[in-house]
Amino acid sequence: MALPIKAIPTLYGEEARRFRLRAEAAERRYKERGGYDATKGPRYIMMREILRKAKM
Repeated sequence: MALPIKAIPTLYGEEARRFRLRAEAAERRYKERGGYDATKGPRYIMMREILRKAKM
C-alpha cells in the first residue's frame, strides 16, 4: 500500500527573509560559542576510569 506524499512547506517573502536572518544569527552564535570537548565531560571521565580499572 502506497503512502501519500506530503507537501513540503515553503516560505516566501517576508517570512523567508525573517527565517533566514534567524538561522544565520543562530549559526553565528554557535560558531562564537566555540567547540565542545566531550573528553572533558564527567561521563567520559567516568567511562575512562571504568575501562582503566577493567584493563581495557
